[in-house]
Parts: sequence; structure tokens; C-alpha cells
Amino acid sequence: MIELEYGWQLAFIAVLVGGMWSSYRIGFTEGSGKMIDFCKTKAKNGLVTIHFFGENIEFIDTLDYNHRVLDAISKKLEEDASS
Repeated sequence: MIELEYGWQLAFIAVLVGGMWSSYRIGFTEGSGKMIDFCKTKAKNGLVTIHFFGENIEFIDTLDYNHRVLDAISKKLEEDASS
């Protein structure tokens, strides 16, 4: 009788773990797909740039970001040349 109870417990645990795993995989797949679709809506010129400011995540226009970086580099070069 004890062996029969152990078998039921083992079957219950196996079904429980299987259900947990399938739920995790379904949630991961759906969540990843929705995140990719969301990023595609934020894309400009086919590019998505994400900047992480600690807990704050922002989508940045890639061309504007590159323009600011190049301006900062040119200002630094001008300052170094003048001193």
C-alpha cells in the first residue's frame, strides 16, 4: 500500500513540473514576441537604440544620438587644438 501512495505522489510531482515548464515556455515565447513587436514600432530608419539609465529605459533616435556624439567629439578636438 505504501508503494502505491509513493507512485501517486511521484506521478503528481511529474505532472506538476511538466505543467510548470510548459507554462514558463508559453509565457517566455509570448513575452519575447510582444517585446520584439514593441521594439519594431519604436524603430527609426530600421534601427532601434535603447539606452539604460539605471531603472529607466529609453528608446533613442539613432541619428540624433550619433549627431550629438559627433558634435561632442568635434568640440573636444577644437578645445584640444586651441590649448
